[in-house]
Amino acid sequence: MSWQAIAWTEIQSRVPRIPDGRIAMEGLRLQATEALSLSAEFLRPFAAVEAALGFWRLGADAGWTGEFFVNSGMFSHWQVWIATSLFTQAASVYLHRLLPKKPESAENRP
Repeated sequence: MSWQAIAWTEIQSRVPRIPDGRIAMEGLRLQATEALSLSAEFLRPFAAVEAALGFWRLGADAGWTGEFFVNSGMFSHWQVWIATSLFTQAASVYLHRLLPKKPESAENRP
């Protein structure tokens, strides 16, 4: 029984890629696209709030800020808040890339 390493280029060639902003959304109705766009827009402020809570918890652990409002459980750790913030921001960016690009109007062009 022998072990053979797999090259990173071989792994990358097998991973399917979706080109940025070019997903097949022909079957998706305009209302669904707008709802998806709205939810992607709301993810950004949620990520900022989650990061603020994570840094608050980190400051509370270091003794720099007041007591954090969650004292026990999974959300009493700053790592969870920061990881959740990063995931939420990444989801927002991914959704924005999947949505079709809107053409610029003539008024907004320089």
